[in-house]
Amino acid sequence: MPVTAVIVAALIGIVVGWQVRRLFVPAPAERFEKEFAALAADTPIDWEGLQGPGPAHASPAAVRSLIEPTSDVAVLAPKNLSPEDQDYYASSWQNVCGEFAESPASGLELARHLTGNLLLNRGLVPADTARPSDLPASWTFSSACGYRQALRASASASAQTEPELRRALALIEDFYWEMLTLSTVPE
Repeated sequence: MPVTAVIVAALIGIVVGWQVRRLFVPAPAERFEKEFAALAADTPIDWEGLQGPGPAHASPAAVRSLIEPTSDVAVLAPKNLSPEDQDYYASSWQNVCGEFAESPASGLELARHLTGNLLLNRGLVPADTARPSDLPASWTFSSACGYRQALRASASASAQTEPELRRALALIEDFYWEMLTLSTVPE
C-alpha cells in the first residue's frame, strides 16, 4: 500500500508540475514569434542602400513600394453590383472550373476574360481600356501580384505542368473573389 501511495503521489506531482510549466513558460514557437517581432521592430532598414536583383532600373522608392505592406485594396472604390450580377459572377466562376477540367489552357483564358469583365463592371479599371485584365501597376497587394503571376503562367500554358496550371487558376480565383467581394466606399 505505501508503494502505491508513493507512485500515485509521484504521478500527481508530475502532472501538476507539467500543468504549471505549461501555464507559466511560453512555448518555443510563441517565444520565437515575440523575439522575432521585437528584433524586426528594432532593426532599421537602409532603403536607399538596398542592393540586389529586383525589377530592372528600379529606383529605391520603387523597391520600397514592393517590400513595404500596402493597403491599396482599401483605396479601391468599386461600384456596387446588383444581386443578379453577383449571382452571375458566382455562377460564371463555376463555368470557369468546368472549362478548366476539360482544357486547362482555355479555362485559364476564360478566367482572365471573366476577371477583366468583373473589373470593368466594378469600375476598377477604365472603361476604355484595351485589356481590362491587365492590372494597374499601382496594385501591389498580394492577390494582384498572384494574379499577374498566374497570367504569366497561363501565357505559356502548354509548357506548364498540371500542378502549375492548377496553382495559376487558384491565384486567379483568389484575386477574382477578392474583387467580387470588395465593399463599396460610401460617398
